[in-house]
Amino acid sequence: MSEPIIVARDVSKWYGNVIGLNNFNLEVRKGITGIVGPNGAGKSTLFKLLVGTIKANKGSMLVMGESPWKNPSQLKDIGFCPDYEFLPRDLTGKDFLRFVGGVHGMSGQALAKRSVEVLELVGMTEASERFMGGYSKGMKQRMKIAGSILHDPKLLLLDEPLSGTDPVARRELIDMIKGLNREHGHDIIVSSHVLFEVERLTHDVALLYKGRAVATGDISEIRGMMSNHPHRIVVQGKGLVGLAKGLVDRPYTVSVQLWSDRSALTVEVSRPDELFDSMAALIAETGCEVEGMRSLDDDLESLFKYLAGW
Repeated sequence: MSEPIIVARDVSKWYGNVIGLNNFNLEVRKGITGIVGPNGAGKSTLFKLLVGTIKANKGSMLVMGESPWKNPSQLKDIGFCPDYEFLPRDLTGKDFLRFVGGVHGMSGQALAKRSVEVLELVGMTEASERFMGGYSKGMKQRMKIAGSILHDPKLLLLDEPLSGTDPVARRELIDMIKGLNREHGHDIIVSSHVLFEVERLTHDVALLYKGRAVATGDISEIRGMMSNHPHRIVVQGKGLVGLAKGLVDRPYTVSVQLWSDRSALTVEVSRPDELFDSMAALIAETGCEVEGMRSLDDDLESLFKYLAGW
């Protein structure tokens, strides 16, 4: 197993009375690692600590073996794509890369050549002469990533790069990010508040909740934790009394509540996969008509509370 490129030990960061990270521990190894958590979980605080723009109040943080705080020389090996909008509307894509290259001490033919390479890599060659104020959300994300890899860093930090993009742009960005690691050798840490998006990028994930890493490891291990998380599912249809009685006797059922108008029932289960696997047989046995099913726990908030023991 390779040495970790990120090591956080008992890291805490607070802003007055607001806690960003709380006794946070994490090891990240080479490849692509996903950081998943709801808004306010501490993802952006983590990235700011990794690039050294803020200092932890407590604990230690190592990035590629060095402390990032007051270590500007390390920035040559780190590319950062923040979650907020910062692209100047009145600059073209090429102008933006010239500016970013100047910040990194790049100039002349070397900068021009690298700009061409990067624009082709992110699929923005044709749009590079246009003003960025007219870019779509997906194009802006591509250009932000272009700026973050212009100096060819070893480590790439992408904070919510898929946020706000349409399904087509999201799929293209996912393929591009995977290519940056597979074909160009960048180690990547990517954050998101949507687990299935990260799952399409990598098997290595860390779940953050209220400043803590509540679960880390392979996505299959995380899925195993999720399968033990009690889920509430609403089943809508007709003739549901028999279905409710059938569900009561199932080993995965925690509780069943039939709605007063008999139009639906709410079932809480400990192993939702088993419910879905057995539903066809239950419908056939009870003769009910199921018109729809939906989970009341699709958001990750309840899952994170469960994993954190809160």
